[in-house]
Amino acid sequence: MTSTSYDALVLAGGRSRRMGGGDKTRLLVDDTSLLDRVLGALSPVAGVVVVGAERATSRVVTWTREEPPHSGPAAAVAAGLPFVTADVVVLLAGDLPLLTTAFVDRLVAACQPDAGAVPVDGQGFSQWLCSAWPTAVLQGADWSRSSLRDALGDLPSARLTLDTGAAVPWLDCDTPEDLQRARELT
Repeated sequence: MTSTSYDALVLAGGRSRRMGGGDKTRLLVDDTSLLDRVLGALSPVAGVVVVGAERATSRVVTWTREEPPHSGPAAAVAAGLPFVTADVVVLLAGDLPLLTTAFVDRLVAACQPDAGAVPVDGQGFSQWLCSAWPTAVLQGADWSRSSLRDALGDLPSARLTLDTGAAVPWLDCDTPEDLQRARELT
């Protein structure tokens, strides 16, 4: 798709077990919470849906929650999709401190009318929570599946191998070591 118009669906409702529990999206990198860093990488005109417990953010968002809470990323996407109104949706984790506007724009530009755009890391793993999709494709997925890989893996998508250097935009902060690495790279 050639348009850069999109909505974003941000998942921010996990338990953060590997981080020691609590809401990891409130942790800071350069004095900004992980969630606000993600929100700051989005176009100011993008609609934003955040799936998780409501909290103060740097921009206006629509809040929703998967039922039951903490039932996983596939359930979170299913809960957020009804609020998406744009033809393209960027699917993001709420803990991506190195995400940039330029990278989100690249994802959206790589999205096709009938296929998503999914970055692939150096080991060949699809980065589902840093991808762009035609909204209609996601709406047609089977969200009763237990994982994002199961729900998204069979959908048409372009696998993008991108040279991004050490500061990969899909670096998520699952552990204290990940958070420290992000702080060192900013």
